[in-house]
Amino acid sequence: MEQVKLKTDLSCPHCAMKVEPILKETKGIVNYSIDLAHPDKLVSFSSDGADIDTLITNIKKAGYIAEKL
Repeated sequence: MEQVKLKTDLSCPHCAMKVEPILKETKGIVNYSIDLAHPDKLVSFSSDGADIDTLITNIKKAGYIAEKL
């Protein structure tokens, strides 16, 4: 299982609420956390074969920036 961290531009709990359904619907994400207090606004998750590029694209479609650290 791979531990993945994404740097994002999420700025508030409402932003996190818009991204959570994307994380929940992405096949292969076992669990996740969103750390808005971190300077990089981290989205961290355990991946069991999740397509990270598609996840990043879907986050961008929701209006946010995401890049793998």
